[in-house]
Amino acid sequence: MADPTYVAVTANVRRLARNVLVADFTDAQIIHEQEAAYAAILIATGKSDWTLSDNRFPAIQKIEEELAAAYILEHYGQGTAEELAWIQYWTSSANSLIISIKENTTDPVEDATILIATSNYVSYPASLEDDSTALPYRSTNTIV
Repeated sequence: MADPTYVAVTANVRRLARNVLVADFTDAQIIHEQEAAYAAILIATGKSDWTLSDNRFPAIQKIEEELAAAYILEHYGQGTAEELAWIQYWTSSANSLIISIKENTTDPVEDATILIATSNYVSYPASLEDDSTALPYRSTNTIV
């Protein structure tokens, strides 16, 4: 199944934006801003598979709703002091939630440690079979 492009409820985003703006927006306009907000969340968290079973899912929805509402005000608002105050409030609230999620939770996938066995390269001359006292050849940057 493909990852979703947004997870918040479109009606909630509309409600937040309509509390500040009188204009109405189509679902397509709101969903476009939700997708942009969700992309910002994915970039910030590095996680793209948020699901209902994740205990952080409601917080991710709230972040998306606030960012999408702020984006709507940025694109369709008039730039009034009230609109700018709401944009600042929603973006700072969303940013603090993202920071909290990143700092206070871990994902098993992110915590997995990959161990790679390494060794120093040593080459033995072909005459090693003939001469058991032959020294291994070590390459250098010196041209002889």
